[in-house]
Amino acid sequence: MISEELKRLCAGLRPSGEGEPEEAGPYVSVEQLTGRFGAFYEKIRSFVDYKDYHVIRRSAIRRMLKRQLYIERKPNSGGALLRELVSSGYLPNNRISEAKAVDLQNIIRKWMALERGGLSIALSLDFASIEIEQFLFPDSVRDLLMEAFFTASQKAVVYQGRDSVDYALITYAACRRSFLSEDKSGLLYALLTRDIPELLSRSGHSDQLLSVLAPRALTSLVRAEKVATHALVWKVSARLRNHSLYYAVLLEIFHSYGKGAEIVLDDDSKLKEFAETIVETKQRQQGKLLRISGRRAVIYLLLTKILLGVAFEWPYEHFILAKNNFLALGTNAFFHPLLLLAMVTFVGKEKKGVQRVVEGVSAVVHGKEMKQIFIRPPASAMTFFFVMCFYGVLFIASFGAILSGLIALNFNIVSIILFFVFLTLVSYFGLRIRGSAKRWEPVREKPGTLGMIWNLFTFPIVNTGRWFSVRFSSINVFVFLLDFLVEVPFKAFLGIFDASLSFIKEHRVDTY
Repeated sequence: MISEELKRLCAGLRPSGEGEPEEAGPYVSVEQLTGRFGAFYEKIRSFVDYKDYHVIRRSAIRRMLKRQLYIERKPNSGGALLRELVSSGYLPNNRISEAKAVDLQNIIRKWMALERGGLSIALSLDFASIEIEQFLFPDSVRDLLMEAFFTASQKAVVYQGRDSVDYALITYAACRRSFLSEDKSGLLYALLTRDIPELLSRSGHSDQLLSVLAPRALTSLVRAEKVATHALVWKVSARLRNHSLYYAVLLEIFHSYGKGAEIVLDDDSKLKEFAETIVETKQRQQGKLLRISGRRAVIYLLLTKILLGVAFEWPYEHFILAKNNFLALGTNAFFHPLLLLAMVTFVGKEKKGVQRVVEGVSAVVHGKEMKQIFIRPPASAMTFFFVMCFYGVLFIASFGAILSGLIALNFNIVSIILFFVFLTLVSYFGLRIRGSAKRWEPVREKPGTLGMIWNLFTFPIVNTGRWFSVRFSSINVFVFLLDFLVEVPFKAFLGIFDASLSFIKEHRVDTY
């Protein structure tokens, strides 16, 4: 029998096939040729600026908003942003009401006012783009299931430590990271608006109200930062991953059947059939996305390696060392892209994964409580010391073995540094891509012995890559060139081109 919580959720849904009421015009319209050029540019841009698929749209909104506010200085950035999203293919042509520009302008004005009140430019752009995406692409069912997932997880997760942090917020952040795959800025936004719900109003805040909210927001962000970056969030989200997968399947059922989802959920045979179909379909889609993501990442990496080789490695060998080690140059140019290609190509699949997911979905639907998850307290100072010593030994063994091989191949200091930096980054991003490909597969409870030994050897390398990624995530030469040398004039040309096509079309009609 379906749980009462899911029954209440089904009661608030529309019948299947019934969408949002049609918006009143006039609508944002661009010429068909303009839309093709804009969408083509965004596709090229995604190859150069590697992002996870679930944040590509948000990243595009942030990039457009940043250019319009700080480079082009457009006064009506809400209308300009709405039109650019249509011309870039993120919103349908001739179906989005121009009145939405007022709401976008209110959102932008709010976060820019908070920026003047002390919020950093980076976070104001992040939060504005997150809220704009949620406004333009709402998903109320996802939000309701997120709260249901959090409610179930809060009862199941048991913290055995006595830390000063708010464990409820730790669980909330872990649920959002596990179920919605949110990054740090997404977690900060969710925690901030949960603490100060007045920020979610889009009716247009007065300057007086924003001046009152600004110090509250800054204080709340300090608390949110401690939660979002807490080590327990990663630990708990990993333990909740399988359960979040069950809710992800339910989300697909609700999206597909709307109010009729209750009939599917209340019939065990139908539920099993639809759950199996959803998981198998999603796994095939993720496999396809894995290949696309892999190609994008390999192309980006190959271009970056060639650029760095020409700029640093070859000049150092040719002009300073007065010799050319083509083995080192070739290895640094092609080894890392080939390694990444191998990592995203050979991805294993669990045989009983689909059945485990179906059983988990059935347990959630019938209201069975989640199995308790015990989170151990942080290690004592003595234990932490020995763990760090063991990590140091692993670090020396992993990097020392590789360093010995590079020295034997006569790599110079520049070649060695570039090799290690890209080895760590490729290992980290390769695992991230593989992890996203396994989004619809449950995690094994106990890894095999060989897998555990391999994880021990590669752990220092991957961890170092994550460290580099966090600190140098904003450094991208190709993105910099596109933003300042290509995108600004291209978007200006696209606007003039679209206006010219509209003018010609109108006057051509007038001549008949």
